[in-house]
Amino acid sequence: MRRFIWATAYVAFGVAAGCFSAFALIQSAGVEPVTGDEPWQSRTAAMAGPNAFYVRSHYLLEGRLPPAPSQLGEATTETDSKGRPLTGGCSYLITSTGPLPRWWSLGIVGSGSAGAPLQTTADSDTAVREADGSVRISAARDPQPGNWLKSPDRRSFTLIYSALATGTRTIDPPFAITRGICS
Repeated sequence: MRRFIWATAYVAFGVAAGCFSAFALIQSAGVEPVTGDEPWQSRTAAMAGPNAFYVRSHYLLEGRLPPAPSQLGEATTETDSKGRPLTGGCSYLITSTGPLPRWWSLGIVGSGSAGAPLQTTADSDTAVREADGSVRISAARDPQPGNWLKSPDRRSFTLIYSALATGTRTIDPPFAITRGICS
């Protein structure tokens, strides 16, 4: 009887360790910075590489279909341009850093959990451009003048940027994120 209990414990521990290692690999597989000095990270380049299975699993665990690398590029960030975490207790100014693609979308996800709903989005069709063609978007809990994304109350959040693919496997860093007032 004692051997049966130990064997069951070993098997249960092995299954738990296997699930944990698979989850850790899925969350970290294929994540690459878009450029060295920007907070944006992307899995686009890994979609066609040896880690493609794990990258697709990452999207499916979040309840989303993986983007087709030849059609859509995607980048995410959980920090501002200075590396500080994005939180609902602060306001942020998100400004375009160069020319934007023909179609793009920027959304806020409430947290890193799989069931986190998309809070709000802005895209190339709805965002109002400045006179010089740039885009400025405020992310805050309370309404702001101009383009505004509602951030969650007092929780961390993630920005998700999607854009039409340009033929290369990477997307250029789209926006700079500047922290404003924190409450």
